[in-house]
Amino acid sequence: MSIDSTTLRSPIQILNPSKPICVKQKMRVNDVVKIMQENRIGCVCVVDDKNVLVGIFTERDILTKVLENLDFQKVIVEEVMTPNPEYLYYDDEIAFALNRMHIGGFRHIPLIDLNGKPVGVISVKDIVTYLLNNLEAKR
Repeated sequence: MSIDSTTLRSPIQILNPSKPICVKQKMRVNDVVKIMQENRIGCVCVVDDKNVLVGIFTERDILTKVLENLDFQKVIVEEVMTPNPEYLYYDDEIAFALNRMHIGGFRHIPLIDLNGKPVGVISVKDIVTYLLNNLEAKR
């Protein structure tokens, strides 16, 4: 069995993206990490005062940027987030998301509306689960 182009051309919305957990850019990193732990998520969308996406903060940021700073209780997320992250829209194709993730080397992509506000998040796991379920359905 193989994955056909129709499956990969399906819109991202078919993945039932998770609702984004958003944090303000001036929040302390330790508070953001607690939110991530409580929600059992690997990333949060960082927004400005108008709730427009300005960054993404991920587990990788914790490992590569935060742990280097011994006093992360004072560091704000804006200082260690990934600014201006790649983003997509609900009607973009799954193949496009996979391509961006592969080329950029990341596991999460925020989804935004036309005003730049986060409306969802997809992960590599979401895509892989969808593709595997699709393969099983074709058997």
